[in-house]
Amino acid sequence: MNYIGKPCPVCSCTFRDEDDIVVCPKCGAPYHRECYEEKGACIFKELHKSHQSWQDTQPKPKSENDETADEVFICRRCGAHNPLGSIVCKDCGSFLSREIPQNDGTHANGSAAPPEGTPFGSNNPFTVFLDPMGGVSQEEDFDGVTGAEIAKYVKNNTTYYLPVFKRYKNEHRSRFNFCAFLFMGGWYLYRKQYVKGVLLSLLHLCVELGALFTSIWLSSPLIKEANEYYSGATYININDYIAWAMNNKSFGHLVLMFLPTLLYVLLLVVRIICGLRGNRSYYHHAVSKIKAVKALPHPEQADLQKAISEAGGTNNAVALVYLVCYLIVYFAPLFIP
Repeated sequence: MNYIGKPCPVCSCTFRDEDDIVVCPKCGAPYHRECYEEKGACIFKELHKSHQSWQDTQPKPKSENDETADEVFICRRCGAHNPLGSIVCKDCGSFLSREIPQNDGTHANGSAAPPEGTPFGSNNPFTVFLDPMGGVSQEEDFDGVTGAEIAKYVKNNTTYYLPVFKRYKNEHRSRFNFCAFLFMGGWYLYRKQYVKGVLLSLLHLCVELGALFTSIWLSSPLIKEANEYYSGATYININDYIAWAMNNKSFGHLVLMFLPTLLYVLLLVVRIICGLRGNRSYYHHAVSKIKAVKALPHPEQADLQKAISEAGGTNNAVALVYLVCYLIVYFAPLFIP
């Protein structure tokens, strides 16, 4: 009989693979050897008198690969009972995988399966890539919410965001977010930060359209006129354009000549700010949203976890719409005669 995951009648600790388990020869009750030696005999004397066998009276917990059960997950390494929705074991840190490895050591989709019960937080250099929590404890406090709740809210790419959030919480230092730098409002919308996403998207749109129109109707005619003025020159640099505008036009014309460039410089500054502030913004957004969800009444823990998961995650549809609009604006000059 497999006693892994069942509680010892004396210490109530669940049995693990490495435990030395002894069984009462009369009723079959399992014990840790040291617990049995401490008591000196089996504690179920009533079973002995009635010639009955010991039965496991604990409710059957949920195994890691059982998608239909509702109670708890059992860790295959240490036997600990983990709450529904757990990602890693609360006792040993093992990954509670829901994919069943095949006989050849791979998952059903063909990817390599990590060894059962591989403990995270060990010296394995690949731990951070295998652990969906990125080495962060599920009980880690993030300004009133747990690491497990943060992981439920983030959902995608938790191995990146959980360690970044922990570093920001402890050291008030963050990493540069290249996705926020490249996509600006699109990234904010993708991460469901809709207010900032809409504002940054409108700013991006205004800069792109402004640079397009000023380039076609204001900047290009002035540059063309300057080129005609220097038609005999073999090379024209920016100082020549500035000198031509100041001598033949006005300072306002000089600004209009370089306005598209100035707008793109402004956009670059905003991009850099988004990259520097993106992770911090997402951290505060996630914590505030989780707290708002927890403030609502939820009859069961499973309902709370589901509500956090639905409130978080990503919005692929709005990100796709943003990308299409950006491509239209970006390639629009190619279709203007």
